[in-house]
Amino acid sequence: MYYNELTGIPVPSSAQFLNRAANVIQITSTLHDHVRNIKRNITKSIDVNDLSSPQIWQEIGDMIGFCLSPSGTRRAVLREVKAQTDTKRYIEIWRDTQIEASADVTDAHGGFYTDEHLSSLAFSPSETSLIYTAEANIPKDTGDPYHRFRFTPHFGEGIAGKKRPTLFIYSWNPIDSTRKLTTLSVSSPALFGQAIFSPDGNSIYATGYEYTSDGRLLGVKGCLNRPTGIWQLSVTSVDLTSGDLLQTLSSAATKLTPSYLSCRSPRILSHNGTSTLFWLACHTGGAHASTSMLYSHNIDTNASPNSIGSPLVDLVFDPLDGAFPGLYPDFNLPLFPFVQPASLSSPGLITHSTWRSRSTVLLISTNDGTVTDLTPEDGNLYSWRVHGTDGQARVICSRSSPVTVHKFVMGKFNETGEIEWRVIEKPVVPEAVQHALSGLRASIIQIPGRSPTETIVIQEKTPTSRVPPCVTAPHGGPHATTMTTFSPATVALALEGYTISLPNHTGSLGFGETSVRALLGNCGTLDVGDCIATTRHLVSLGISEDGPGRQFVSGGSHGGFLSAHLIGQFPDVYTAAVMRNPVISGGEMSSTDIPDWYYAEFGLPYPLTSSVSATESPASKSPASPQIMTPETFTRIHNASPIVHVGAVRASVLLLVGKSDLRVAPTQGIEYYHALKGQRGVQKGLEDSVVELLVFEGESHPLEGVEASRVGYEAGRDFFAARRK
Repeated sequence: MYYNELTGIPVPSSAQFLNRAANVIQITSTLHDHVRNIKRNITKSIDVNDLSSPQIWQEIGDMIGFCLSPSGTRRAVLREVKAQTDTKRYIEIWRDTQIEASADVTDAHGGFYTDEHLSSLAFSPSETSLIYTAEANIPKDTGDPYHRFRFTPHFGEGIAGKKRPTLFIYSWNPIDSTRKLTTLSVSSPALFGQAIFSPDGNSIYATGYEYTSDGRLLGVKGCLNRPTGIWQLSVTSVDLTSGDLLQTLSSAATKLTPSYLSCRSPRILSHNGTSTLFWLACHTGGAHASTSMLYSHNIDTNASPNSIGSPLVDLVFDPLDGAFPGLYPDFNLPLFPFVQPASLSSPGLITHSTWRSRSTVLLISTNDGTVTDLTPEDGNLYSWRVHGTDGQARVICSRSSPVTVHKFVMGKFNETGEIEWRVIEKPVVPEAVQHALSGLRASIIQIPGRSPTETIVIQEKTPTSRVPPCVTAPHGGPHATTMTTFSPATVALALEGYTISLPNHTGSLGFGETSVRALLGNCGTLDVGDCIATTRHLVSLGISEDGPGRQFVSGGSHGGFLSAHLIGQFPDVYTAAVMRNPVISGGEMSSTDIPDWYYAEFGLPYPLTSSVSATESPASKSPASPQIMTPETFTRIHNASPIVHVGAVRASVLLLVGKSDLRVAPTQGIEYYHALKGQRGVQKGLEDSVVELLVFEGESHPLEGVEASRVGYEAGRDFFAARRK
């Protein structure tokens, strides 16, 4: 009933200080437009010293990338203008209200990279060059008659079709308007993104992604264990007066990080004459996502590469109750993460990080790695996201709770080192929607005997004459976390009269590295056990109840894997299940972009290594052999998969499948549909059990298109409603 209204409320996507010495913040949000069937990106500027001044949201339009120069006086804009038959690409450099330089780069390369993994967009220290990432054109006239047909791997789910990320430097002279676009040709085993300039402008630091030994580019979306490293690239001066706009320059490359670490998100802090490079790292291979480490490295001019030493923030394996569980940020650190208030003895790095079932704001000392939780304890279960800082004493965040919509919040360090928070922007929520939300409450419940498992419960505040039916919704991953953020679809279902249980089982992020590793080899047993224990514990508390039409389950990807296991292993507990792109038969993985996932999660080796760093001996590296599926391997993974329990399933099942899913083959859900239909034909007592399948053309793994999201929600809602009692 409230889905359209809730998804029409803007969700914060980014925010930054337009001038770090000033008081204006530019914020950006995203919302669903169900009339036009598109997601709309809107932006506006806020004077934080005068929040009463009227500001108007504006649509971003064809701007797909934006960044500020170090001084804040210039801004770079990347535009893609779609015409009927093609797409035009432009770079614009603005100074105040005037365009200082611009170029049509349509013919120079393919599409700009704007994803979180490979995109780059940063000014040089002189503010006369801009580095960005784009897809290189397919070479012409190579002399190879088959070059158009030769196989080139791409980066998989969420970045489909991206194969040749290339660094480009756009340079200009503000005085005479001469300009040059330089393609960096790097001789190395890596493909580069996330590039930034060094403080002296003579080097570039970037994340390098490498092929596996069998020639794969493993999918990177949601995966922190890939063969990646931090590289230093040389930069030579560009002659703006010579030749055409486009030129190619060779760049030497030095890898700074070791082959056993998967590294990402380089950031640079300059303080007291010293420049320090910071980055995030996880161990290569194993769990696709795990506890991150924070490293730092002195990069002063002429400093030669040396051992990176110990991490500034290391792994935490078994955190004590309430203690810091380790670092679990997003794939990237905030674009501008550093603060230097006078009240702190050394600069700090601010980021958000998963802490059990919440996302909290952390301050990390750049001197010794001490971690301080800045999240206020107000009892509202807010989860926070850090968007950036002004480089001094202010930080801009957004926050929400399971029953409270997102708001932008600014924090400022006071003279005593404490941070004071205030809301600077909140959306307009329709009165009827706000009234409905006020009738819900959220809590976090620990599950006895299943530590560290806990579940987020959303339920009605006012008791009803009968306990509402319960929907258990395990997350995907499995190394992910359902956090206490506002989810329109989840809240909309709760407003239909359901209690929602969102379990974080063993292996979820935010509970320590021991928990992450405990799930490896135990998928289908340990995580399933945690979820059924969650269902039973809520029944024991009187929050939900057993019986036909009283218990439902819903999940996508690995959450679909768990849903299928639950209705197969416990056929008399759940009346119906809704599954989105579920993993059903783990051994059938030929078309996935992450084959290593299936090996690691089911306790089998899948060696992943990358090239050695400048300080490693090549002789010390053991070659990694590509993993081949054997009958024994298939049997092991198959036996841990939901398909082995298909004959026991009695629940009604709705399957939602994206036809363009590159992570979990669409055939997984489709074949499960046929298997269930076949069982219905031979089993007795299943006359009321229904199996349905919806297929979404053009949709990938998340089913996140506006129409697919809405139809998926409505179909699931109606499917449960027809079976609740």
